[in-house]
Amino acid sequence: MPLSVAVADAQSRCRGRLARTWVNQPRRSLLATWALPLPTSLLTGPFGGWMPMVAGLAALEGLQDVLEHHGCPLADGGDPERVLTLKWPNDLFCRGAKLGGILCELVRVDQDWSALAVGIGINLLLPRQALPIAQSTSLQLHYQGLPDYQTLRDDLVDAISWHLSGEMAPFGIDGALDRTLNGPQGLRSRIAALSWTLGRRVRVVPVAGEHVEGRALQINPDASLRVRLPDGGQVDVSTADVGILPEVAAVGA
Repeated sequence: MPLSVAVADAQSRCRGRLARTWVNQPRRSLLATWALPLPTSLLTGPFGGWMPMVAGLAALEGLQDVLEHHGCPLADGGDPERVLTLKWPNDLFCRGAKLGGILCELVRVDQDWSALAVGIGINLLLPRQALPIAQSTSLQLHYQGLPDYQTLRDDLVDAISWHLSGEMAPFGIDGALDRTLNGPQGLRSRIAALSWTLGRRVRVVPVAGEHVEGRALQINPDASLRVRLPDGGQVDVSTADVGILPEVAAVGA
């Protein structure tokens, strides 16, 4: 799939979901926006919610490729399995802390086609004292042997572009959506396997309405998150902030 990308070494007007700001320092973060042509009906239909997660998968795969290419080991010598994960719906996590965020927006071109703008910000070389909150992290805090900023930035842009084009391509092919999401090695199962959210206690804060707490059960076919409530009921969440809660030991355990 064709795409274009704009890259900045620093941004003064970064924003994330719900108009939040994105903290960055010059030449310390990956700050890039990709544009991909996709059918408007796809982006405004029931599959539109998958776009941030597919973009997250592409970013995670790109990160893994670059780290492997440069032979960057974990700083603590631990098991690299599931160090990089995805938090529903649009965050990159590393060892349980936020490493990056993704914002997707639709830009209409005509009645049939739109450009999907995918903005990705990843903390690469930010020192710990520059991180905005305790729950955020930076790539250099976990991996040794990282290349210089420009090499790391350019390699990540290339790798993420390759994966983003490949992961998004089936969504532009009529009739391939169900197979892409649910078939063998489908996106839904791949994203679920990399999820930091599923199986954990969560607090859901919707754009409108009261927050709820429960346990994240599954990602539904429409990309919403199913949460089991303490009373056994279930709720499906489409647009909300989802925070991970600490586990609570059972009484008498």
